Amino acid sequence: MRTTERLRGLKKWTYENFCKGREMKAPPPNLDLTKIVRKEPGCYIGWAPSRLSKGEFVTEAGTVCPGILIMPNQAYVKYTEEKRFDRYNNIHRPQEMGQHLSVSILFSVYEPGTRLPGFIDSAGENGEGMDMSLILEGTEQGLMTLMNWMDDFKIKLLEQKHIPKTDLYVVGESITYSMYTDQNYVVDKRPIFYGFVNADFLCYVEEGQNPDFEKYLN
Repeated sequence: MRTTERLRGLKKWTYENFCKGREMKAPPPNLDLTKIVRKEPGCYIGWAPSRLSKGEFVTEAGTVCPGILIMPNQAYVKYTEEKRFDRYNNIHRPQEMGQHLSVSILFSVYEPGTRLPGFIDSAGENGEGMDMSLILEGTEQGLMTLMNWMDDFKIKLLEQKHIPKTDLYVVGESITYSMYTDQNYVVDKRPIFYGFVNADFLCYVEEGQNPDFEKYLN
């Protein structure tokens, strides 16, 4: 199976299970904090789009938030790791059967904070008198939304293991997750909160009709 097919299959599975039908906060037009906007999260492969469907250029964060970005990482082309169980039980694996797909899944959540009584009125007609002391940054709320979304992903991935209509099979012990960090410090990008789920998938390398491989697989 081609890498592009695997990525599209993973994107489809991710969208259908973690984006479709959800309503999450989104950055309002011109970042007008007096308005609350909700939309269905998007799911993207490789890079965040720099333009919306209408053609206008927007900021990257505003385009993909809330959203999930699937980024392929460096991975083995052909490799099957030998397990200690195999060695001690005299099991020999064909060494050119396994292929890997390693991905970093970036989750982004928009959480401007909690609007206190009087905040909307303080903006006035033109929004120039906005009293920012009447809005709490809501760090905990944004963090909890992000972590719950990532937990949904991890739990489903571990339960299902296989991505439908692909040859992707997740390596459970490879899954790691964290907030967006730099040199072990959490990077503060409020009002947008970022988190990663990293995972490795095993894939089947199509070697043609090799009877030894077919026998091993069956």
